[in-house]
Amino acid sequence: MKYIILFDSTHWVIMAERRCQEAGISCQAIPIPRQFTSDCGIALEISENDKIHVERILKDNFIHAEFHYSGAGG
Repeated sequence: MKYIILFDSTHWVIMAERRCQEAGISCQAIPIPRQFTSDCGIALEISENDKIHVERILKDNFIHAEFHYSGAGG
């Protein structure tokens, strides 16, 4: 299962992606799915198993984001 993470700007997506990759967490920048709305057109997709770790990384780096359970993936 996957989570979609929404951000306020592309800047925050890039920073979050970089921080996750530095921590060895697999994430993928994707276009925001139609069911979500955001000021930014890009989101990150992460594994359900990584959610708690990613939340900590974002908090430690003062990156505001919204997590949405997508239920897709494996």
